[in-house]
Amino acid sequence: MKNDLLREKFFLPLFIFPLIYIIGIAVVEVFLFLYLIFLFLNINNVESLNKKILIILFLFSAYIGVNAFIQIPSSLKYSSIFHFRYLLFSIAVYFFFEKYSQIKFNKNFILSVFFGAIIILLFDSLFQFVVGENIFGQKLFKYRVSSFFGDDLILGSFLVRLLPIIFWYLFYLRIDINLNKFYLTVFFSIYFLVIYLSGERTSFALLIGFILLSLIFISELRNILIKCTIIFSIFIIFIAVLDLGKTDITHRMFHKTYNQVVKQNIITENKTEYKNDNFIKVIKSVNVFSNHHKGHLIVAKNLFKENPIFGVGPKGFRHFCRLVDYDPEEGICSTHPHNILAQTLSEIGLIGLFFYIVFITFLVKHILLIKKNKDDNKFESISFLVISIGLIIHLFPILPSGNFFNNWISSFIYFKIGLLLYSHNRLFSK
Repeated sequence: MKNDLLREKFFLPLFIFPLIYIIGIAVVEVFLFLYLIFLFLNINNVESLNKKILIILFLFSAYIGVNAFIQIPSSLKYSSIFHFRYLLFSIAVYFFFEKYSQIKFNKNFILSVFFGAIIILLFDSLFQFVVGENIFGQKLFKYRVSSFFGDDLILGSFLVRLLPIIFWYLFYLRIDINLNKFYLTVFFSIYFLVIYLSGERTSFALLIGFILLSLIFISELRNILIKCTIIFSIFIIFIAVLDLGKTDITHRMFHKTYNQVVKQNIITENKTEYKNDNFIKVIKSVNVFSNHHKGHLIVAKNLFKENPIFGVGPKGFRHFCRLVDYDPEEGICSTHPHNILAQTLSEIGLIGLFFYIVFITFLVKHILLIKKNKDDNKFESISFLVISIGLIIHLFPILPSGNFFNNWISSFIYFKIGLLLYSHNRLFSK
């Protein structure tokens, strides 16, 4: 009995790992270190992991390390060389769930802690939207809801990255969606709304992408996602019509996006009017990226042209963009090119692109395989599908994105890869 309690206490931190981002990246690094220790204590379990996947992951990690050591300046070198810790972390996550998969723990307690923390975050976000400041007095920043993240406007990014993990946990714990339909519908409707209120247009687009792909490939989620989408849409219309809250969120999410994408607007002092133009011209003028983001892409293109095979090195964009001959009126130097594909090509070159394509192909192949061959293991099949769709969405090459080599984004991605490895082993090792 005592052993079970100790195991459950040890299990809980990993289960709630994604929530510690709210505290700060330093705590995330501490957790990474602790679970790397766990990995080395259980390294004998490596035999259970698919060898092909393991080889690909290690080759990618080794390439990142060697590339960083050779190409980038010493100020950036060591943080990039040690990027392999995230790969080890994903393997640790895999081993952890593999080791404790048979433990009978109190799933109600775990779910209460996990969902309780998220509910507090959602409540605080709504409170900040309505009142103008959150429960700790943190005011709206640039008219956008940020909750406990303060001036760091990553609430939407955090929630959209967390979403597939939530669904994975639900199916891992064998939670019957239909039996808890009402509570989950309310929860996810508010969850989607808060992503919208964060004002992060990319996160909102990724949310729509996740919903659409889930509707196509995961029939078990269709009912609840359709209901959530309808309720969530009503919320948006209600906010827009009544002009609720202390933000100009409707203008940012719709008017500004239209202005950017279509480029057919006339801005006056207090309102936006739109030119009447024919459909063909409108289509030709479609522009996914803002001028600011296009500037980053121009720099990334120049960097790639000069270093097509290996790129300029992981995190090298921030250094080498200042040295490349580009049009200063168009090109914009930054810490990263704000697009996963542009970052891959400019920083790790065609070799990096090869690994990117291999990984995406792996995900798509297995999604189609599961969809075609209805597996009897319902919960594990859905777990694999939802985490695969989550990874595809977050590695989507068209939209603006965060820095792949950023600590919090990398740990989030590799945490999902750990869950993916576990689900893959459960489904395909037999």
